[in-house]
Amino acid sequence: MADVPQHLDLARHRDHAGLVEIVTRRVLFLLLTALAVAALLGAFGQSPQQSVAAADRAELDVSAPSRVRGGLLFQARFTVVASGAIENATLVLARGWMESMQINTIEPSPAEEASRDGDLALSFGPLAAGDRLVLYMQFQVNPTNIGRRSADVGLYDGAELLTRVERTITVFP
Repeated sequence: MADVPQHLDLARHRDHAGLVEIVTRRVLFLLLTALAVAALLGAFGQSPQQSVAAADRAELDVSAPSRVRGGLLFQARFTVVASGAIENATLVLARGWMESMQINTIEPSPAEEASRDGDLALSFGPLAAGDRLVLYMQFQVNPTNIGRRSADVGLYDGAELLTRVERTITVFP
């Protein structure tokens, strides 16, 4: 067997006998394992959460995850059920829906897209009493996106607010 190089001390570099080092390694390994198990159990996202708000002329139902991870693809579903006539049904999504996220698909396509004080306004035209509008949007979270922000959705008839769903979205790394 070859001699040990002069700059190595076997007691220090190979034969670790310190209890503190062993405990530290095991605690760190346990923390990493607990983090992986929590992720497998869904603690870091993607299960859709449903939020509903109702008013005299319409009901707004939003189904989307409230916790997502960087790089993740997810879908949000917005359902409007009109109980009275709406001349210009407009969904206004808070900027948290677009902040460091890519919108891949909007189906059906809105008649008009605009910015309303920095929020995304999607107009779909008139809805009669009993009409149902279901909007699907697919998003992808930028990998560097981290944080918690507003993901409110307002249902408007033109400029008149009919109802609002208040939500937040949390992005994990």
